[in-house]
Amino acid sequence: MSVSRLNRTPQTSSVPPVRPSARERHQNAHDDADALSDRDRELIYQATGQRIDPGQRSSGWINSLAGAIAADRTAGRLAPGQEVTPAYLKDLSRRYDQATPGRNPVAGYLEPALRYLSQRGDGRLDVTA
Repeated sequence: MSVSRLNRTPQTSSVPPVRPSARERHQNAHDDADALSDRDRELIYQATGQRIDPGQRSSGWINSLAGAIAADRTAGRLAPGQEVTPAYLKDLSRRYDQATPGRNPVAGYLEPALRYLSQRGDGRLDVTA
């Protein structure tokens, strides 16, 4: 007689999932930051107060807005030469809200970034979002 698969207790793995270390995540963020355009860097500075110079290699961190834009540039979601727009920023924030409700790391930077883009004249500020 065989034991039914429905009655088996699921086997749990004692091996924790592989997750990059904080040092590896930090290095990846700095590597991604090399993909930022000059206009990205100015937007990040105006919205967050953090200046990220090209080729900057410091022991400090880069903020979550810079990390998100840099990661999207590296992944190809923002093509070279494609500007960050209010629609992109709102979509970025929406993606974080959907993925991790209540833990949106760019939410605090959204309004200053949108205000800066509006003042720069790169598009109308849509207040319906």
